[in-house]
Amino acid sequence: MSAALIAGFLRGESECHAQVDRWIHEVLAHRRLALGTDLEDVAQEVRRKLLLSFRAERFRGDASLRTYVWKAAQRAAIDHGRGRRRRASVPLEAIPAPASADAADAEVAARDRRQVFRRVLERLDEECRRLWALIAFEELPYAEIARRLGLTEGNVKVRALRCRAKASRIAHDLVTPRPVERP
Repeated sequence: MSAALIAGFLRGESECHAQVDRWIHEVLAHRRLALGTDLEDVAQEVRRKLLLSFRAERFRGDASLRTYVWKAAQRAAIDHGRGRRRRASVPLEAIPAPASADAADAEVAARDRRQVFRRVLERLDEECRRLWALIAFEELPYAEIARRLGLTEGNVKVRALRCRAKASRIAHDLVTPRPVERP
């Protein structure tokens, strides 16, 4: 069944495309609000990736074809959401000087946050620093990080969560005032 559906999809048969599209839209329907007007663009990207994957014979049949399509659609939706949240970085020198006391306070607060961030990075272990460099600075999707590190995508996500928890604990310890001991 899977081989025939893949072959029909590669040949462009409408029935096979319709079945794959139903599976894609089942996944994306759950993310309709997050995707908004980009829903069809994400669906098209999933179709393109599946076409490339099927041509390269990456589907090994370890799971059902439906599961394979679902996972591809989920990854595409997550990657799309991550891409929409990215902001262009601005060099610190390009930030204008504050014009008022409120702006000066905001600048001091921003500088303090950067200092805490640097101190947190210094205290994290090498594995977490490397992972955060790939996630935050290179802005790579989990799939690419997994490929580079020779891990599974799920393993990368678990490690990222653990590193985030470590960083949160370190940051909390840095910014929480310690009680003064009195004699």
